[in-house]
Amino acid sequence: MFLLTREGGRKAVHVNVSDVRGMGDMRKPQLRVTVNSRCRRSCYYCRPSGEAVATESGTDLVPDHLITVAAAARGQGVEAIKLTGGDPALYEPLVDAVRRLRQEAGMREIEVISRHPRIGELAPALAEAGVTLFNVSLDTLSPQLHREICGVNDHAEVLAAINACVATGVPVKVNVVVMSGINSQEIDPLIEFCEEAGVHSVKLLDIIKDLNESSESFARRLEIKRHLQLPDLYVPLEELAGDLRVRAIDEEVLQQGGLGHPMTVFTMPSGTKVVIKDSNAGAWYGSVCRGCPLFPCHDALMALRLTADARLQFCLLREDVTVDLAPLLEKGDSEGLVAQLEAAFEMYAASYFRPGNATPQHLVEAGR
Repeated sequence: MFLLTREGGRKAVHVNVSDVRGMGDMRKPQLRVTVNSRCRRSCYYCRPSGEAVATESGTDLVPDHLITVAAAARGQGVEAIKLTGGDPALYEPLVDAVRRLRQEAGMREIEVISRHPRIGELAPALAEAGVTLFNVSLDTLSPQLHREICGVNDHAEVLAAINACVATGVPVKVNVVVMSGINSQEIDPLIEFCEEAGVHSVKLLDIIKDLNESSESFARRLEIKRHLQLPDLYVPLEELAGDLRVRAIDEEVLQQGGLGHPMTVFTMPSGTKVVIKDSNAGAWYGSVCRGCPLFPCHDALMALRLTADARLQFCLLREDVTVDLAPLLEKGDSEGLVAQLEAAFEMYAASYFRPGNATPQHLVEAGR
């Protein structure tokens, strides 16, 4: 890590560039687990199976399989896991699963990602079980717009859930998907709401423009209600960075696990951090991406995912490059499971960074 001083010496920008220089041992993917296959919402920018490639409705990950895969990943040096979906708040064994991930799999960081109000009800038990970060989605302060975006009329309940999560003392992150002409004018009010609520960080995400390339999507709702396509909603998030940069007291650029898009993190005077995740900042690609008709894509090799039906998923969009772990898990073939994970991690370690139009210049230079 080195220190870049902005003009006048007023503000320091901390930039982690070691991963861009090709230190393969630093490049470990996020481990993200879709514990179930449905969230009971239909957000414009998402799809029925959420983060996972198409998965049959009603599928829940077997808790023992979750712990087994997490423990094997821990053996590869992974210390953090993100539980997503679907929606973990609707996964009945969630609290026990979190406890087992800490005690049996040895996970030090456990993030639960939800946008269902039930996460607020579960928050105290999850905090006690060992959750280290709550991540709740909130795209608008308007109940009417909330209902339009996600198809569910529970805006007040989601706000209450955020407050309940904050009350546990566990850090809370709020995700905001920025959509042109829909909520792009609300970003400052959303940040202010989060600051007042005591939220630790706000993450601004761009639209996944190529999500329609997968086999399922809720984008048809957008076409019907707004006569728009997903790419029409895209906002270059660097456009939002200027005002934040002026107001922030600190700025840094980071990558999770050395992979994924470089993200700019602004620390506001309130202490709340605002994270900008823009796919145009560049991404990592590997051998699984060779010959892909979707290259370059939005997500690239950001994470290693485990789906609710126990497939290893490398790509957000392609089902043909998943690896079915269910037979190995059902047979208790620990050697076969470890071999599959080792091969997966080797592929991530050998990945390369492809700069984008909004890649910070110091990262471009570090990669040369």
